[in-house]
Amino acid sequence: MGQTVIQQARLLMSQRRFGFATRLLESYAENYKGSFEYYLALGTSFLYLGYDGEAAKYYNLAREVKINNTELLIGQGAIYLRRGDITHALQYYLNAKDIDPNNEVALNALEFIKKNARNFSEIQKLKSNGKIKDFYPPIGINPLVIRNCVMVGLLIGIVVSLFIIFWPREKVKYNGPRGDLSAQKLTSGEKKNAVSEDLSTAAVHYILDNDTINSSYEDAVMYWQEHRDNPARVEINRLINSNASPSIKQKAIILKSYLSDDITFDKLQEKDNYSYEKVEGDHILYDGCFVSWTGAIADPGNADDGSWYCTLLVGYENSKHLEGAVNVIFRPENVSPVNTDRPIRILGVVSEVGGKIYLDGRSIYQPVSGKFED
Repeated sequence: MGQTVIQQARLLMSQRRFGFATRLLESYAENYKGSFEYYLALGTSFLYLGYDGEAAKYYNLAREVKINNTELLIGQGAIYLRRGDITHALQYYLNAKDIDPNNEVALNALEFIKKNARNFSEIQKLKSNGKIKDFYPPIGINPLVIRNCVMVGLLIGIVVSLFIIFWPREKVKYNGPRGDLSAQKLTSGEKKNAVSEDLSTAAVHYILDNDTINSSYEDAVMYWQEHRDNPARVEINRLINSNASPSIKQKAIILKSYLSDDITFDKLQEKDNYSYEKVEGDHILYDGCFVSWTGAIADPGNADDGSWYCTLLVGYENSKHLEGAVNVIFRPENVSPVNTDRPIRILGVVSEVGGKIYLDGRSIYQPVSGKFED
């Protein structure tokens, strides 16, 4: 009998291929709505990737189905530990211990908290060196490790020789097809000390380790060179609102100024068009991103300054499935004729007012036939 999607994802997770695991699971989202095991696996996979917001979202969905599960409790405890919220972390690890008194991860986490409850620098050090993963839900021994150990012994000589002969190429091209960002390249010192030791001067929404900060910055540069400004903006938002060092944040802000504001329906790639569910789950991460959402119009109106506004019922273009409602504002220069009785696709920029997302409308499209093709 073949493996289920969740079993395949768990195998990928045990192999530490968390990106593949999350993409596999997300591609089957419609098939696993309301599944505790599905939400739990996604939450744990996102946790190991360092995406706290996504991990928390799926753990919360899992919690709506079942509360008393050690993996869930340990995972939620780990999120709060990463954020330095000792009080909540302690409660979740205690709950896990109540269910399984001999749970090694819960016991070790509680011992660490007991010794370092007032020492935030120790938590920072734990994240920087990756040891905080010792307090994550266990995912088992990597089945590829034993096999690879044999191969490494045979290949190490070849690898060393090739490294000597050929100068290693950079993973990210700072001077690439779109422009020269050589001045924005991180120095060796910035890469080595990517985590800020002082978190008192700015709000921190994402606690990242040293490697994740470096990887996120390089990804932002790579996406920009590929003319994929949406994912570049996501990585920049993650860095600016994280515990990254001030110098890296400053370079991220400069990089943000290079992002294009000239995005059209045709230029927005489907893979970079984030869903309402994703954006609603983490306003900060997707702030400023262009999205193209389809739905129906409610409560249209005109403002005194010539702006046009409405509520977009996302996903409700066929009056069957409502994903959510979002306010949209078209400034006078972007206003176009709209048939409010027909389905609509709106291109807009994500922003936030009063804790709720809204779209700064840029363009609209309404099908001539009165409905969108499937």
